Amino acid sequence: MSQLAATPSKPSGRKRSVRASVGLVGAGVVALAISACGGVDQANAYTDSLNAIQMKINTVVSATSSPEAYETALSQNLPAIQTDLQQLQAAQGNLSGDSQTIAQKCTTDVQQIITGLQSLQTAVKAKNEAGVEAARTTTNTEIDSLKSCIDEWNANNGKG
Repeated sequence: MSQLAATPSKPSGRKRSVRASVGLVGAGVVALAISACGGVDQANAYTDSLNAIQMKINTVVSATSSPEAYETALSQNLPAIQTDLQQLQAAQGNLSGDSQTIAQKCTTDVQQIITGLQSLQTAVKAKNEAGVEAARTTTNTEIDSLKSCIDEWNANNGKG
């Protein structure tokens, strides 16, 4: 009788193993889905920060009516761009693969634009027209590079 009692428990044990395996596979699929969503969230966070920076840069670039307008736009937007850069860097740190590579390039472009805007701000305050033109030319080159990078980012992350 002991053997008969032991025999039914073996199939029952297999059923438990199968259920446990199915449960583990299911948990793995759920974990994978959650991590994929996390990647999407990080890409969205990066995109949001990139868009915020682009809007502020456009505000500065469009302030061409006078040196005072430039100075005001720079004073208002440069600190905000620097704050957005910190958010951009935080979101970038959680990306991987092609997204990470493109994000590094875009972040570097933003850092170079900030340096250019700081030079522009210094030249505007000093009323140094040659310095303003030099900083503007350099910064515009970096802005064009950022635009290309944003296009690449959007194409890679399905936002085209």
